[in-house]
Amino acid sequence: MLDMINFSVSQGSFHPSINIAVISLLLKKDKDPTSCSSYRPLSLIGTDVKLYAKVLSRRLEKFMNRLVHHDQTGFIKSRSASDNLRRLYHIINSTNSSSSPCAVLSLDAMKAFDQLEWNYLWAVLQHLGLGSSFINMIKVLYFNPAASVLTGSVCSNPFFIHRGTRQGCPLSPLLFALSLEPLAQAVRRSQTISPIIIRNTQHHISLFADDILLFLEKPSHSIPHVLNLFDHFGSLSGFKINWSKSCLLPLNSKFDPTSLSASIPLVQNFKYLGINVFPSLQEILSKNYNSILSKISSDLENWSRLPTSLQARISVIKMNVLPRINFFSSMIPLPPPVGYWNKLDACVSRYIWNGKRPRIKLTTLQRSRLHGGLSLPNFRLYAQAFSLRPLSVWFDPDASVSWRAIEESIVYPYKLKHLVFSGVPLRQCKSRFGPIVTHLLSTWRDVERRLQLVTIWHKHSPIFHNNNLLSGNTPFHCPQWTHHKVNTLGDIYDDSGLQSFQNLKTQYNLPGTSFFMYLRIRSALRAYGVPWNSQLPIHPLRKLILPSEEFPSSASVIYLFLLEHSYKPLSITTVWAKDLNEDVHVLFSDQIWGMFKLSSKNPNHQMIHWKLLHRVYLTPMKRFHMNLSSSPKCNLCSQGSLGTFLHFFWECPSLSPFWSQLSQDLSYLLGTEICLTPRHFFMNDFWDLTLSVQQRGFRTNVGVK
Repeated sequence: MLDMINFSVSQGSFHPSINIAVISLLLKKDKDPTSCSSYRPLSLIGTDVKLYAKVLSRRLEKFMNRLVHHDQTGFIKSRSASDNLRRLYHIINSTNSSSSPCAVLSLDAMKAFDQLEWNYLWAVLQHLGLGSSFINMIKVLYFNPAASVLTGSVCSNPFFIHRGTRQGCPLSPLLFALSLEPLAQAVRRSQTISPIIIRNTQHHISLFADDILLFLEKPSHSIPHVLNLFDHFGSLSGFKINWSKSCLLPLNSKFDPTSLSASIPLVQNFKYLGINVFPSLQEILSKNYNSILSKISSDLENWSRLPTSLQARISVIKMNVLPRINFFSSMIPLPPPVGYWNKLDACVSRYIWNGKRPRIKLTTLQRSRLHGGLSLPNFRLYAQAFSLRPLSVWFDPDASVSWRAIEESIVYPYKLKHLVFSGVPLRQCKSRFGPIVTHLLSTWRDVERRLQLVTIWHKHSPIFHNNNLLSGNTPFHCPQWTHHKVNTLGDIYDDSGLQSFQNLKTQYNLPGTSFFMYLRIRSALRAYGVPWNSQLPIHPLRKLILPSEEFPSSASVIYLFLLEHSYKPLSITTVWAKDLNEDVHVLFSDQIWGMFKLSSKNPNHQMIHWKLLHRVYLTPMKRFHMNLSSSPKCNLCSQGSLGTFLHFFWECPSLSPFWSQLSQDLSYLLGTEICLTPRHFFMNDFWDLTLSVQQRGFRTNVGVK
């Protein structure tokens, strides 16, 4: 294949039989099947061409962050659609009180990927400096490409394609993003299109591939110039806008609809990247969250009629409900309506237990399997993980996202990377920083408090504008030190403790006149009990959130950290320890909950073992306490013993022959004595036995329980 690709590159084209795509047609929802426009084409290209295109895309994606402005987030590594929406929410919140009319123009592109003119694309790539060699390698993909339409089992005759980026090609999204960059630059540089200005930051355009938003101040003046600009761009690139399907959303009461001359529909809301956008954050929250909760509740009610097991129902929650909830949690950086998570948990619990009384707490089911649960999602913790994810941008001064400039201006004179450690009272945050930044700070402090991670003094504690470090009831402020990049305690501490002023002066080139500031800071540190002669720790959450090669950060990583630190001791472990007269920590070691997987390869058998450990099954004693039977006595034997769990499953004389025979058979098969104890046969804890690898494998295969 390598020889074939190298030969094709040298010739400037692939063989016609290779560079051909097969197009299947999918009928759009609620569309007329007799109309051609009702079908969505799905194009499949050859694997060999895909591999070649993937190699080119891997090379190109390394430079996309430098070639494409952060206004464009579609298909570019380290950028996310949630960045576009976070910026949009800031704009909506700020323009509500603006004295100028403001609006958001949502544009509907007409078959954007299919209309791109290749001559325009080559000119853009040349202008961006990709180099003639690399551009020629891309042109190999676009030399006489062909396609045929698959209808049933019949393929049409091939026809040549003369424009557009190729569907199904790994390189297409990057090429399309590059092709739109001149348009975005023209909008940003235009003197006649008025952007929305928030705290001295200008906002012109937001793009996710071909989903485009324009932020317009005085839209009646700007829109005619927008029309002219897009018409001119379309004549060069082939990019066309369907103005009748585009829409304009006024953001405040200053907007006068009669002043608009263009035939662009005015709307009260529109859908952008899967979120219904309204001119009010409160409406965005209530409409989106309540809508998805209603839909999920209806779906779970319908699915509850199906005869599925507990494990299957948890899988439904993980595969169907979790992605839908997480989408909104990741796209809306604000808290849902009051009581939302409780309502969702109630719906999930009702579905899992089929409307019956739950036998196991939801918090137990939400634990990981290695900690005694079934990995049922904890939606609240997932939401907190998504809320904390933007901190990776706050902590990284080099991170370039569209909303960073807004939040930097909002929190001034604080710095984003220091804000969570600055001790700003939450009651002051909402009025100073707005709801989005306040929610992040509130989530951070809630996580610190619940996980008992509150650490005031660490390497990242800011020296200046820190409400936890005061001098005369006022935070420290020293532009001289800030200018020389001395901002945190980690800057003035080393492995042995607080550095001398002479060392700091030499290291940071501090002026000698700031010695008095050093004395004031040192005195304040002593007053607050900060040690001088020891190394300061790293805040555990900061190390988790700030991505690195050693600790890659993501919402799932943060979620697992929050989940594991939220565990409380399981009450069932104490019950087992009491019944078996053993120490709870010895009986339930870290590996015990993973042992039930070894009871059988059959998931249903594993679930039986898991339910046994959690004592889900109803014994005579439990049925008596539930008023389901008239006697607590064991109904398997005639001794009149109480039907406790241990008696009913282990001590009952009617079961003794079974357990004795099982112990003898295993002892014979494994060649070692297997003691008849509940710890071995209930907990599956055979680690105290000297067994070879083959014996342990045999024990697993025979299904020891």
